[in-house]
Amino acid sequence: MKRWEIMFAIAGALLLGLSAWAIHRDELPHRDFVFIAGSCHMPVTVLAPVKRAPRASAIIFHGLSANRRVMQTLGAYLAVDASLRVYLIDLPGHGDSTDRFTFARAEECADIAVESMIRSGEIDPKTTIVIGHSMGGAIAIRLADREPVAATIAISPAPMVLPRRMPANLLVFSAKGDFDILKRQALQLSQAAAGERTASDDFLQARAFHLEVVSLSDHTSVLYDPRVLQDASDWSHDALDADGRKAAGLNEWNDRIRWDRWDTLSVDRWGVKAHLLLLLTAYAKIAPLFGCVGILMLFPFCATIASSFAGSQQTAFAVKRPAQLLVLAEGAVCALAAALILALFVPLKFLHIYAGDYLASLLLIAGALLLALNWKSAKECWPPGARPLIAAAVLGFATFVAFGAWLNWQLTDMWMNAPRWLRFAALVPVAWIFCFAEEVVLGPVGKGWARALRLATSLALRAELWLACLLTYYALGSGQVLILILVTALALFSILQRVATDALRLRTGSAGAAALFDAILAAWFIAAVFPLT
Repeated sequence: MKRWEIMFAIAGALLLGLSAWAIHRDELPHRDFVFIAGSCHMPVTVLAPVKRAPRASAIIFHGLSANRRVMQTLGAYLAVDASLRVYLIDLPGHGDSTDRFTFARAEECADIAVESMIRSGEIDPKTTIVIGHSMGGAIAIRLADREPVAATIAISPAPMVLPRRMPANLLVFSAKGDFDILKRQALQLSQAAAGERTASDDFLQARAFHLEVVSLSDHTSVLYDPRVLQDASDWSHDALDADGRKAAGLNEWNDRIRWDRWDTLSVDRWGVKAHLLLLLTAYAKIAPLFGCVGILMLFPFCATIASSFAGSQQTAFAVKRPAQLLVLAEGAVCALAAALILALFVPLKFLHIYAGDYLASLLLIAGALLLALNWKSAKECWPPGARPLIAAAVLGFATFVAFGAWLNWQLTDMWMNAPRWLRFAALVPVAWIFCFAEEVVLGPVGKGWARALRLATSLALRAELWLACLLTYYALGSGQVLILILVTALALFSILQRVATDALRLRTGSAGAAALFDAILAAWFIAAVFPLT
């Protein structure tokens, strides 16, 4: 055990404890329950303002492959800044929901939820704001045909068949760095609404419309952009206070300073006020992120303990591997061949994971082809040994349980329910084939530049898989847009996964054990993130 590992572990534990204390201290009052209406079973989190009674309600729908916890930042901001009671809902197949997902099913259950809450008196449609991101934004807009509410806010709404009538007081956010098809959808909404309408009479008559293009943001980051949080809150205020707005003689949207919410001198809209808002938004996420850093700092200590049980496999360091350029060439060929095969059929379709069955099939075929091209090197890495495998399995489970529990608290739902656990069990051996092939062609972990080059080669192999998906999406119409949308999450996960796997292989020297650890994390990511069908 090295001294720096012990010091890192102590610092990580302290950071994790402090982060948990900070989150708990500032956590809003909330309650969790499962909303049951008809055949829909939707987990719900309700956030309430701290210092005052809620003046109105907001219902928030997440996007494809997201969950209600992803929307907590927006929900908490509206609860505090606009004094709203906020309902965060998991749509079918997402988050904690055990229902099966289809787009039609998601819209149907969202409609049933809103209708049931109105009918039971839980919400008043005249004082309710409906908000959605991506798929949830499209659902929120289409609800206008069935459930008229005070206002609708759509953040990067997904392509949709437009409703027969435009929603009351519609605010649309379009990320500058979003996909072209989503930016075109936002423009189509603007044309259907006949352009900007933000005068006081427009809010009073429930016909206000505004399209805001958010610079320096993409499809995911727009959810946490301070401008989006503030403007969504302002729009909610203006829609709910239309009478008072007209009486005060305010003719344009957001043309005054909200003195009741900002204890500051007169400031311009994007001056000091924006900087204060940015700091508040960063503070809301800094404690959860520091907790993640704390877990990362604990990992080297845990990996060393696991490797001490596994024992060193130094003979594995003699295994030869192909040159980096050859590895990349083979990876590109295998990725493209796998993507072309999947254009004919998806072998793991029976897993019923939306886009996840495609990704798992891609890993299976590409990994099998890569092993076939390097079968001599693969034989030298086999057998991996029982003790290293046990150590890798224990460390893999401990890693995703720790991260899953922490992320599930504030950031996103990565804690698997029973249907996801079943899919996880099926995914581990599939992911292991690709991960073992990757370990074989990458070879032993070196030091310095050799280790950095190995990391870069690994990430390039993953990038080739993603580019193959991109090519088949545009050239063959594969329909796997979700894998493209999740590029940021996939890239971040791949980097952390590779660094952790390299740390374990460096300590054990076992390619098989490193592959098993890698496969457990990959199976967890697919089972926890992608919707169930």
